[in-house]
Amino acid sequence: MDKLWHFLAGMVISVVVGLCINPVMGFCAGGTAGVAKELYDLYYKKTYINIKDIQFTASGACLGLLITVLIKYLWHEQSAQ
Repeated sequence: MDKLWHFLAGMVISVVVGLCINPVMGFCAGGTAGVAKELYDLYYKKTYINIKDIQFTASGACLGLLITVLIKYLWHEQSAQ
C-alpha cells in the first residue's frame, strides 16, 4: 500500500505542477518530492532510504508527465478548432 501512495503522490505532483508551469517541471517536481521524502526519512525519522519508494514516486511522476502532455495537447487541439 505504501508504494501505491508513493506512485500517486508522484503522479499528482507531476500533473499539478505540469499544468501550472510546464510538463517537464512537473516531472522534475514529482521526482524531487520522492527523493526529498526519502532524505526526510533518513535524517529525521532515522530510518533508511528506500530505493523502491523513489522508483515508485518517479514512475508516478512519469505517468503524470504523459497525462499532462496529453491534456495540454488535447487542450491545444480543442482551442485550435
